[in-house]
Amino acid sequence: MRISSMRIRDLGYAPGQLQPGPQNSILDVKGVRVGQTTIHEGRDTHTGVTVILPRGPDEIRQKPCYAAIHKLNGMGEMTGAHQIEEIGTFNTPIALTNSISVGKVYDAVYSWLFDLAKQNEESFEETFRNIGIPVVAETLDCILNDVTKSAVEKHHVYEAIDSALSNPPPPVLEGSHGGGTGMRCHGYKGGTGTSSRIVPGRSKEETFTVGVLVQANYGWQKDLQIGGVPVGRILSQKLPTKPVSSKMGEGSIIIVIITDAPLLPHQLKRLAQRATLGLSQVAGHGAGRTYSGDIFLALSTGNVVDDELETGMPGYLPTVETFPTKSVKNECIDGLFYAAAEATEEAILNALVAAKDGLTGFMGHRAEGLPVDRVKELLEQYHVKT
Repeated sequence: MRISSMRIRDLGYAPGQLQPGPQNSILDVKGVRVGQTTIHEGRDTHTGVTVILPRGPDEIRQKPCYAAIHKLNGMGEMTGAHQIEEIGTFNTPIALTNSISVGKVYDAVYSWLFDLAKQNEESFEETFRNIGIPVVAETLDCILNDVTKSAVEKHHVYEAIDSALSNPPPPVLEGSHGGGTGMRCHGYKGGTGTSSRIVPGRSKEETFTVGVLVQANYGWQKDLQIGGVPVGRILSQKLPTKPVSSKMGEGSIIIVIITDAPLLPHQLKRLAQRATLGLSQVAGHGAGRTYSGDIFLALSTGNVVDDELETGMPGYLPTVETFPTKSVKNECIDGLFYAAAEATEEAILNALVAAKDGLTGFMGHRAEGLPVDRVKELLEQYHVKT
């Protein structure tokens, strides 16, 4: 199934060495679902929300995922980060939106979780045992979207979740869709991108998938490189300088990495750090600028975290209980590191290529799309091959 009309591989470049999954998408990780709501209202409003469900709605609440966060540069927000850093798990949907809408989306996710508990006729105790702190992350779309309208509402979040839960589940729409609708990347139109890698093991049971989804809204044109080719610098010599591109180049990127490999929180921290390598393949030395919010979340569906006590709600000095878990051996974790870096690079490039038509938005500001025909010529000229 195609995820968009055009992706980076259509230009002749396939990052890395590992093979992608069937969709080359975060959806290649079994059980993962993604829903998106895209909002275009009049000339000035262009925004949206992307919701990721690592497990089904009941499973994610009752079966938390191990997780970890890494920040390259912290001028951004990801709610729930303190819980993840403290206990290494979370059990809510992940939502990506614009900076101004974090509060509304956070409230909407909580409302959806409470609605689900009521539908399941859960007791007060069950409800609050199964609800954690929602993970909502943002990038700022104030150039193409009138953020003062704060257009993302509760029903938009519900629509994204309903879409994620539909059968069959929808593909991830790249470029100007969902939370990435009003985002820019390296001075061009950016937004949502995704990719995946298969990491081979000794057997089918030990062969795992790493999926990545990005919301790319960062970078200056001259820092853009593809396959080692300084595409941004070359293009900047041929195209007239746009005030929006030159003066508002900095921004943020949210990167979500999901794997079905059984990784523990400290291993997921290491996996999240490797997103930096994929980002730097595209952003070069310009990755992690001072006003950029580069925040990376890695999580694993490979273990079922069982934190509930068999003896009931914990009291003062509760009796100690344990549960079995498993993990990838550290001596063979490099394959997963490669996968995270490669899929991150490709997801960012997919976001750029998919948004090739550009977008005119708030106050007439326009983000031109990446000139894909010219980029393809440059890749051929520099002998970049798949």
